[in-house]
Amino acid sequence: MNLFRRYILIMCFIPIGLSATIISIPSTYPTIQGGIDVAFDGDTVLVDQGTYLENINFNGKNITVGSMFLTTQDTSYISQTIIDADSSGSVVTFMGGENQDSKLVGFTITNGNGEDGRGGGINIYNASPYLSFLTIRNNYTESNGAGIKSYGNNQYFHDLNIENNISEGQGGAIYSYNSTVYLYN
Repeated sequence: MNLFRRYILIMCFIPIGLSATIISIPSTYPTIQGGIDVAFDGDTVLVDQGTYLENINFNGKNITVGSMFLTTQDTSYISQTIIDADSSGSVVTFMGGENQDSKLVGFTITNGNGEDGRGGGINIYNASPYLSFLTIRNNYTESNGAGIKSYGNNQYFHDLNIENNISEGQGGAIYSYNSTVYLYN
């Protein structure tokens, strides 16, 4: 990939502003959620490769949470940077009115268990996040949306690989209700 194109891709994923901060995981905070908790709108939580046993919630923040894929465009970071819920709820949650400046980029999302009608891998409720370069696999829900469940607003999905998710209801991969989902690649 030529240098100009790489620069343009990086500029699309990392919000630049006078007060934007890059929060490094695990060197600054040991958990992704710890980085999200201290972040402000426009910040980037940059996650080094590894497996992170946790559930994350954007808590209404319009931030970027991304693997080292953000800075390198090396797709191998997607499989090397794993958020694993260990079957203890949704892996990633957007429920605070986040808009498309709220981005999740470059991870494997796995072992989510959608409880109480929530999605297993990613649960979106009245939010409009931008999800890109993700592998969403091996998640489960008793209701709808094992991979992704979205309700309300618009969601933007770019370059997602959704596989081997099990839903007892509808939408093993994606279940969308009262939403407009934009799928790219």
